[in-house]
Amino acid sequence: MENRRKTMRVPVASIAHITPQGLEKSMDVMIRDLSTSGMGCYVDHVCQKGDMMMTKIKLDLPGENAGVISALLLGQVVWVKELNEEGRYAVGLEFREMEKQYPDLYAHLQEMEQQSTLK
Repeated sequence: MENRRKTMRVPVASIAHITPQGLEKSMDVMIRDLSTSGMGCYVDHVCQKGDMMMTKIKLDLPGENAGVISALLLGQVVWVKELNEEGRYAVGLEFREMEKQYPDLYAHLQEMEQQSTLK
């Protein structure tokens, strides 16, 4: 499978709350990786490529500028892969407004992406 990502994903183990656009009910999902342009996560429900998801994340970031950062980002599902487990899916979301809406989070993730490429 060709890697078409624009940025390096950084492994993250955290929980996010996603709400499909147009619905009120949010669901907890496990974040597997995060970058300045997107997020990989595991979900317990079917998603379709193109679905829009309001994504609320709260991260306790390590490093020089450590601290807790919260963000509410609109993401679009760009890929879905059914896992071997019944009713579990790996999903990729693309974010387009992180740099403008959450510059501190964007800068921190950009720094982590650069550190990952040096390893």
